[in-house]
Amino acid sequence: MKKLQITFGLIVGLIVLGFIQNNNTPKPIQKVSATEFVTTLEKLGYYKYAEASTIDSLKNDLIKNYDPTNEFVTIWNEDSGVPLDYRYYWCDGETVFEAGGFIALLEQVQPTLHKIGLKIHVTNHFEEWDQKNEWLNHRITINGAEYVIFKNFKDYGWAEAVMRFAQIINQEAKNQGVEDLVYLASAGNDGRLIFLNQALYNYIYSVYTNQNLKPLEVNEWIKVMKS
Repeated sequence: MKKLQITFGLIVGLIVLGFIQNNNTPKPIQKVSATEFVTTLEKLGYYKYAEASTIDSLKNDLIKNYDPTNEFVTIWNEDSGVPLDYRYYWCDGETVFEAGGFIALLEQVQPTLHKIGLKIHVTNHFEEWDQKNEWLNHRITINGAEYVIFKNFKDYGWAEAVMRFAQIINQEAKNQGVEDLVYLASAGNDGRLIFLNQALYNYIYSVYTNQNLKPLEVNEWIKVMKS
């Protein structure tokens, strides 16, 4: 009887273990053609913020340069640096960390914030390098909420500045019921950020394979960039 109970318990344990492992297994990567990829993006609303006159150029450029093992691509306005899809921005970590960089990036993405209906009203901004203690303090008040970007910070904060930018924008988006959030790709001088809703993010994530280059949720991006 004891032998039967042990066997039965072992079977149940294996079933439970298998269930846990299956639920923790990453979603399989989808292999799709460039045309299929762009068609699905369009169906999911990727181009809804773009001017109608630019959509064909955006789609054709992505089809031409489509490589799921490499980075996602778009076309930027040569004068303003604003992406024609109003989603995928350059985000140089060094620039964002430097004095005035955080506010400059806020201004850079303002056309997209307007498109997605996200209101960002800055009422206070404090950024100071303390020569005596050799540390940085940086905080900002947006829509009445104070966010600490750096407190008594002594290191090079390229990644940290970008991380805090994404976290703050995403928190404000959630507060206002805006579905498009900031996702991060790559880092350093080659960093990017992209505004996506959950469906678009899930699809792009399931097709692109390079963790160091494809858009990631902030927490995953932090882990990948540290590895």
